[in-house]
Amino acid sequence: MSKTYRAILIDPEARSITDLESDCSLDSIHKLIGAETLDSFGLAVYGDGGRDMGWVDDNGLNGEKPVHAFLLPTAKDPIPGRCVIIGADARGETCKARLPLVILKQDVTWLGRILPEVTWDHTAHGSRAIVTYSRMKT
Repeated sequence: MSKTYRAILIDPEARSITDLESDCSLDSIHKLIGAETLDSFGLAVYGDGGRDMGWVDDNGLNGEKPVHAFLLPTAKDPIPGRCVIIGADARGETCKARLPLVILKQDVTWLGRILPEVTWDHTAHGSRAIVTYSRMKT
C-alpha cells in the first residue's frame, strides 16, 4: 500500500474546500483535477523551507470556453476548475499540506462560471499572458 498525505481539494463548481487523503502521485493529481496537463503555483512558504503548492489544469484558461473558477489573494489570475493543494518539504519531497481549511475558506472568492480570454503581451524581455474574463449567467 502506498503512503498517503493530507491534500486539499478546491472545487469551484461545488463551491467546496475539503481535506482528502491521496498518494499525491501525478496520476492521482490528474484524476482529481480532471486535466491532461498540469500547472502549479506556490501558496505558502513555511519557516522550515516547506511549502504548499496548488495544482490546476494548465489549459483551464486557454480554451476560451466557460469554466467554474475562483480567486485567491495571492493569485493574479482566476484559478480555473478544480485545484489540489499538496505539501512539499524543504527538499521538494511530497508531504502533507499544512494550510488550514479555515484560512482557505475565508480567502477564496467564488466566481461561478466565467468565460476567460487570454491575450499575450510580447516585449523585448519576454511574453506575459493577460487574462480577462466575463461572468456567465447561471
